Amino acid sequence: MFLSGCSTSPTIQTTSVPDTPTQLSTQIAVDTAVAPPTASVTLSPSVTPAPARPSALATLTPSPVPSVTPSPAPSVTPSPSHTPYATIDATAHPPGTAVPTPISLFAKPDHVTNIILLGNDVTTPQGGRTDSLILVSIDRENKTATMLSLPRDLYVVIPGWRMTRINLALPHGHGSDYPGAGGGLIKDTIAYNLGIPVDYYARIGFDGFKTAVDIVGGIDMVVNCPLTDWRLISPELDPEVEENWELFTLEPGVQPMDGDLALWFARSRRTTNDFERGLRQQRVLQAIFRKGLALEMLPQLPNLWNAYRQHVETDIPLPVMLELAALAPAVEANGVRHLTLPYAAFKSWRDPAGGSVQLLQWAEAEPTLRRLMEPSALNRAVRPSLTAEVVTADYIMYRQMADNLAWYGFTPVYVAAAETPARTTIEYFGPNLKGADANLLSWLFHRRPEDIIQSPSTGATDYRVTLGYDADPCLPFLQSPGGEP
Repeated sequence: MFLSGCSTSPTIQTTSVPDTPTQLSTQIAVDTAVAPPTASVTLSPSVTPAPARPSALATLTPSPVPSVTPSPAPSVTPSPSHTPYATIDATAHPPGTAVPTPISLFAKPDHVTNIILLGNDVTTPQGGRTDSLILVSIDRENKTATMLSLPRDLYVVIPGWRMTRINLALPHGHGSDYPGAGGGLIKDTIAYNLGIPVDYYARIGFDGFKTAVDIVGGIDMVVNCPLTDWRLISPELDPEVEENWELFTLEPGVQPMDGDLALWFARSRRTTNDFERGLRQQRVLQAIFRKGLALEMLPQLPNLWNAYRQHVETDIPLPVMLELAALAPAVEANGVRHLTLPYAAFKSWRDPAGGSVQLLQWAEAEPTLRRLMEPSALNRAVRPSLTAEVVTADYIMYRQMADNLAWYGFTPVYVAAAETPARTTIEYFGPNLKGADANLLSWLFHRRPEDIIQSPSTGATDYRVTLGYDADPCLPFLQSPGGEP
């Protein structure tokens, strides 16, 4: 669990760096191909109440012989804004696999708005697979926000169609007569498989993503681990020409990014997995959010929306968007909570077609999914922030460490130092050292909880971290002890 340095976290689905750009282009072609339906789909409403939890996906096993008796078609209690789930054609899901039943929806307070953010590179809504999926839950009463990334290879039931990857829901919905088209289908797919009711969706193409970054004048991205992947030497070059590619490494530090580099950083997956990429995507979105606030661009939102409309597909009405935008400064002040489904929540599997997918392990995933629907403890009105002084002579290193601290809800404070000691030390000022806070903070600085020095309270700060030459901001975030301070 606790690894020092920039150790690579256990791989669930890691793709190695291709030897040549030609291999990269071939892989891109494979990734973007949409498999045709295996059978026709019969759409019929279902009225059977939903059970409390789904069947265990871990029991799915491919079989060369179809089941003699087809599994019963799943059903669910519909959310108020959607029609009932359509029945899955018994011949349209892989033979030998049981169709999981839908789970009951988590209770969603009226003051919570859930949005699924989708990213892909398509010229038509029916084409291409969704490249990224991020759930954003906005608590309008407590003025907090929570983000949760979903792996694009999550193997799910797509209502009215079949069992396949979640990243096919949007394009299939756009190419069928499903109520609400692609947006309705991705929302119902998330509700069916995860129990999360989703109010709105927003899809942005890669050109639109680059435009979003460029409109705010670029972003300064804190990079804590080196990242290597193939990249076009210049964005206007033909990606089909092998000589136009280079193996590019982004070094740790505070890196200024235009839209093209930010997109590369968010999409790169050759030396990392989809789960680590999801965390980078959350960081990029938050950097855009912060830059827009710094530039006081919220009053310009109606005009900016006109510029974005050619790149963004969404069912969020402008009045709702303006209401949520008005909450943005308070949400930023309270902090954005970032949730990560643990490794144990997924099981790697080969589907009947031979593709590598992820099966959701409900018992391990449910606690995190439930937290998405619960109030965040980050609200400063509920819990005063834990402050951590970071003493260092290296301001760039402070920015990197501060980014990690803020990610987990600590408030970092910079204190300049004249010199750098050999080892990093952590002091706690107070009578009672809380176990969860100590575990998290010590992990952030590659230390053990017992290494924390308890000192008399000064009333000014909760922790003081003095960075030594051994300081390293690169962390296996998916192996964190978790929790919120």
